[in-house]
Amino acid sequence: KKDYAKEMEAAVRVVQVACTLCQRVQDALLLADPGSGSGGVHSKLDRSPVTVADWGVQATVSWLLSDRFGDESVSIVAEEDDETLSSSDGTALLESVVAAVNGCLVEAPKYGLRSPEKDLGAHDVLQAIRKCSSTGGPKGRFWVLDPVDGTLGFVRGDQYAIALALIEDGEVVLGVLGCPNYPMKKEWLNYHQRYYRLMSKVAPPTSGTWNKGCVMYAHKGCGQAWMQPLVHDFGMLSWHNSREVQVSSVSDPVSATFCEPVEKANSSHSFTAGLAHSVGLRNQPLRVYSMVKYAAIARGDAEIFMKFARGGYKEKIWDHAAGVVIIQEAGGVVTDAGGCPLDFSRGVYLEGLDRGIIACSGALLHRRILEAVDASWNSSTL
Repeated sequence: KKDYAKEMEAAVRVVQVACTLCQRVQDALLLADPGSGSGGVHSKLDRSPVTVADWGVQATVSWLLSDRFGDESVSIVAEEDDETLSSSDGTALLESVVAAVNGCLVEAPKYGLRSPEKDLGAHDVLQAIRKCSSTGGPKGRFWVLDPVDGTLGFVRGDQYAIALALIEDGEVVLGVLGCPNYPMKKEWLNYHQRYYRLMSKVAPPTSGTWNKGCVMYAHKGCGQAWMQPLVHDFGMLSWHNSREVQVSSVSDPVSATFCEPVEKANSSHSFTAGLAHSVGLRNQPLRVYSMVKYAAIARGDAEIFMKFARGGYKEKIWDHAAGVVIIQEAGGVVTDAGGCPLDFSRGVYLEGLDRGIIACSGALLHRRILEAVDASWNSSTL
């Protein structure tokens, strides 16, 4: 059995840096836009702030991993490509990305990582982004990155995640989920959204006052998943602030909470709602953007997450890899709707997926959900 301690540690540090970059971009966005409380101004969804965060994270993670493990040995599958940035309209955007990347890399030592000897130029940043061109597959080792998962949540000052996983010979061996707006304590969840929007208009919060976000991580086969506060909030990275997380022990659907995607675009709400009813779920669903849903289940804040794609939509590996290993190590179960494990060995898509993805806090609940899906599937048109 391989030991992934070195990779695990580096991945957590790198995601911590990425969280800082994103929070800075998000804070600047919310301060620049007093009306964003309702998400109003972004209904026309100007992608630029997200794009700066997206590319900024990709360049930063790519540079740091390459620096840590040697350029040749690092292969990364990631969501963004550099086309827009390299084009002539991308110049201003590229400048913002370069500034965001350098602003974080210069502080890398605070996270236990190395800074570049001098600031990266536009060329270096593009090169780091281009490095992320692996297409995965059944053999070898590659990192899988979703730089900003939940872009809508991001521009609204709400939930989003940074997801980094390592896949070796088709299996996810470790995962890290940075959830910058998912507080260490569940009780702060609703409070935090309103409070934070209010406060960020009055005065920027001082670092270390309260743990507004968390980073969760696990590696395969250890039977444990962990969570630590954001360096961005806490001011330093310290492993003794990590605590173990576990799935909830609720196995009766009546008292279970289920998460569902906020966006309607690529999943079917009516089917999950009908299903929830037939299984007897009484609690209001927790609607969370992004892979934070995986974090919610691993931590015991919710018990069930289902995602049934609309016809023609193919799930990408970077949307699930990190979350799956974290839930499994925290004691939960993740499969497709046929009960088969997700297959990460077939390139950038989760090929051969039966209908959808079902993640549960335990095997009993999982079995009941699978049965309910089978029972109601034929009567539904997705």
